[in-house]
Amino acid sequence: MNSIRNGQFTEAFSFISAHVAPENAVDDSIEAYKNTITLAQFEKRYESLFSLLGVNDIEYNIAEENVSGNSKKVIKYTMTYKTQSAGDLTNEYEMTLLKENNLWRVVWQPSHIFPDMAWGDTFDRATLAAERGDIVSHGAVVATNVRLVTVYALLSEIAPKKVITDEIMQENAGMSEQDAEKEADRLYSDAEYLNTRFSAEFDAAAAEIAAVLDLDAAELRTKFGKNANEFITVYQAMPDEVTVEQQEQLNAVNGVHVDTEHYGSKRYYPYGSLLAHTLGYISFATWEEIQTYNEGRDPNDGLYTTDSKVGKSGIEKLYERELRGKDGYYFFIRGTDGAVKKVIYRKDKVDGSDVMLTIDFKLQQRTEELLDLVLFGTDTAGAVVVMNPKTGEVNAIASNPSYDLNRFIKGMSGDEYKALEDQENEPLRNRATRELYPPGSTFKAFTAAAALDTGTVNENYVFTGYIDNDYWKPTGYGEWPWPRIKRTRVYHRTEPMNMTNCMLHSDNIYFADVALKIGQEKFIAYFNEKLGMDKSLPYELGAASSQLYSRGSVMDNKMLADSGYGQGQVLVTPLQLAAMFSAFANNGDMPTPRITDGLYVTDGVEYKCIRKSEYSVWMEDAISTNAINKIVPMLQGVVDPNKNGTGRSLRVTNVDVAAKTGSAEIGKDKTRMYSWFAGFRLNVAQEDERVVIVMLDVPDSGAYSSLKFQIARELLKLDDTPDPNAPPAE
Repeated sequence: MNSIRNGQFTEAFSFISAHVAPENAVDDSIEAYKNTITLAQFEKRYESLFSLLGVNDIEYNIAEENVSGNSKKVIKYTMTYKTQSAGDLTNEYEMTLLKENNLWRVVWQPSHIFPDMAWGDTFDRATLAAERGDIVSHGAVVATNVRLVTVYALLSEIAPKKVITDEIMQENAGMSEQDAEKEADRLYSDAEYLNTRFSAEFDAAAAEIAAVLDLDAAELRTKFGKNANEFITVYQAMPDEVTVEQQEQLNAVNGVHVDTEHYGSKRYYPYGSLLAHTLGYISFATWEEIQTYNEGRDPNDGLYTTDSKVGKSGIEKLYERELRGKDGYYFFIRGTDGAVKKVIYRKDKVDGSDVMLTIDFKLQQRTEELLDLVLFGTDTAGAVVVMNPKTGEVNAIASNPSYDLNRFIKGMSGDEYKALEDQENEPLRNRATRELYPPGSTFKAFTAAAALDTGTVNENYVFTGYIDNDYWKPTGYGEWPWPRIKRTRVYHRTEPMNMTNCMLHSDNIYFADVALKIGQEKFIAYFNEKLGMDKSLPYELGAASSQLYSRGSVMDNKMLADSGYGQGQVLVTPLQLAAMFSAFANNGDMPTPRITDGLYVTDGVEYKCIRKSEYSVWMEDAISTNAINKIVPMLQGVVDPNKNGTGRSLRVTNVDVAAKTGSAEIGKDKTRMYSWFAGFRLNVAQEDERVVIVMLDVPDSGAYSSLKFQIARELLKLDDTPDPNAPPAE
């Protein structure tokens, strides 16, 4: 025992008797025969045991010793394995010793390892794989795991061993059935023999399966005869890939069966492309990811390996550790029939936590439907963000075009992925958070706030400069060597050119002039220090960093004037613009956008929250109360159908709305534009607060100019009351 405890297995073997164990002896006597186990087998058994359990020590206590004559004694004792993986394993044992050549030697048997072990039994460890947590949106499961449909064959049914036994007996007259069965056993373990002898049967099974599933018979045939295993996995698929009728047809094939519960699962996104850019997807871990995720992880919880799948983007990546869970395992004695004879120790798995999103599922569905309805062809794209300005919760976020996440799970060839990547409207791009765009005239709301909060001008300031056919060359700001500033022509323009009327008509000249009056230093300071234009938006999933002007550039007067109406080098993400407009509806504070509501686990029958996200302010007092009180009525006027504002086509009738439109021409030929809408509800309960940002990348033509209103109208109206101006639901 001491030798085994010290890991000196060769020395321990030297104390073993050269007698067969009592249960294998005749008439319960001790019959001298041969070693019941070889040194190599003995060492392998204990080395495997110590390795699997992580045995640190062995303690034993002799409880009783019975001597029979001078040559035999039986010892009863208690032994405890002290292990890393199973704690203390204590059992009652009995050991027989024989005196041989004046030395007591052990009649060794497997029950000395564990009392229930017998000859032919083995000790093993099995993993209880943790289920990856779900991702949930207001009760709708948007990422989950599904059991695979497994088509398998049983060797004993396709290639019965009795056929071989009968053939051997026919070919060897006089051979006993027992000897024929032994020879059949030998042949049955020879994969090459089986593949030849039962070639016709394997061919038939593969052909029938292929016909049902419309697969390549030759490829399926390679699954048969590769080894002599009883269980042959022929094909696995997602549940939606094999119909009930096909399953019935497969079960009718000789030796073939279908299982839908026990042989593996895969990640599944029930709504395909919904929330694709937010959810992300999982795929096989790289070596670097394996090292990262295994750092600090308890090996008993299951380490990441090259077979592991990990989140590659989005929520799946952000919460990889929480979603992964902790594997369980059990140590067991396997009987000679291959079945579990006894479980020695079991550590239950801990399934991964569920991630609850702030996304309103129905609103998200409608948002994506609207984008699909108004955008058509391969030369259009866009993004929408819907956010509660009081809580920072992102209630809907979409980038169009999207892509089916299940394509990544089922597997794409390199050519298929490249085709997706090279698609003209680039569906892999996350336009809501990862792409930057000039905000155009939506930015004028903040230029107005900067002017009021710096005390540069008040809302009554009237522009009186000379305008020639909607062009203005700035005067009073030094030399102006650049092209004149142009504004959009407006018929029946409301006078005078004060802040209210110029917000209504989105007058570039007015806001360029205001920016020049503020001056470069104050303008830069306000937008960077108050509105975070030089900072990274603290969004859980990450976002591209917006900018007032590019690094290395110098803001001259031309850039300053252009920045005043949202062009120049100003770039924002739709999400950051949502946070900025939230300040108008949130007492001047810009909330931190959040997509995660919390983490949840199932504890018995209880579904409980283990981590809750909280509201936080990103930029405090970004806009003053005075500026809000002055600017919000201007933004209401923009969408007033009774005024000649740029947003009069919105026409939301059941809730007050304030908004600003914008457009920014793209490229040298100016044939495309970024078409913007930014608006928010007024005078509603906190749960109904909503900021809506729409950005469309479309051709610069009249046919596309109203599309943003079709989306914004549906998302801003207060309830589900049918709106006659809304596009039809799909």
